[in-house]
Amino acid sequence: MAIFEGSAVALVLPMFDDGSIDYEGYKRQVQRMIDGGVQALLVNGTTGETATIHINDEFKLLDITMELAKGTGVKVICGAGSNDTQTALKKARYAKEKGADAILVVTPYYNKTSQRGLIAHYTTIADAVDIPMILYNVPGRTGLNIQVDTVVELAKHKNIVAMKDATDNIAYAMEILNKTQDLDFDLYSGCDDNILPFMAAGGKGVISVTSNLYPRQVEKLTQLILNGNLKEAQKLAYALDPVSRYLFIDVNPIMPKAALAKMGICSEQVRLPLLPTTQENKQKLFDAMDAFEKLGY
Repeated sequence: MAIFEGSAVALVLPMFDDGSIDYEGYKRQVQRMIDGGVQALLVNGTTGETATIHINDEFKLLDITMELAKGTGVKVICGAGSNDTQTALKKARYAKEKGADAILVVTPYYNKTSQRGLIAHYTTIADAVDIPMILYNVPGRTGLNIQVDTVVELAKHKNIVAMKDATDNIAYAMEILNKTQDLDFDLYSGCDDNILPFMAAGGKGVISVTSNLYPRQVEKLTQLILNGNLKEAQKLAYALDPVSRYLFIDVNPIMPKAALAKMGICSEQVRLPLLPTTQENKQKLFDAMDAFEKLGY
């Protein structure tokens, strides 16, 4: 069975003006997502600025997320990636101990590795920790792509059950979907601009940044596609598209935080080396948000 079918949110991490973590703001955002109907919560992902927080902060954020999700039926996926296999193992073990539904493990970045190294990295974690694993392929950030044959080989492992594909390459996704048909393996989009074609091709859902703003609407889009209502899905997808595109005109999560600040949900504060965006970029996003909200979705 799939970990989830529909939308998961890649949670932002609210911060105060001095860059410290706003834990109460984080709790409010998690609750907004649960109330908004998402199928799963991704804590400690890219959108959560995990690259600039301490591992103990990651553990505390998982604890908070697990507590809020308890009894709701909403799944919790914990980011457990690192460019150091031993650190990734430590995160995976903590997620297992706390009862997370799955872990998301990004490809090693900066030092990177070979395709053989990827198989060894992921297999080492999957062999050591009995928890469903989602591979995370985002070559635009890591400089490393998981080749199709590598994905197919990894998909044979009982604990490696899915991949978040942030390549924004539908042909790549379709080749993987085709070659893993006989395996218990699912694909999730990591790009809000391709939810419609990705899921129409056979993807089970999206791990979404846009959901931080509009959880109910992104979930509605995914369910329309899953239920085969493509005409209505097209209308909603095209309506959401300008918002999703402008959320990525600056480095994620700069723009989502700007949007949430406009909505009165949290500060736009990010940690260096990220900076708040320009007023010009904000205006483009805010205009797109206003236009979308007037449509009444």
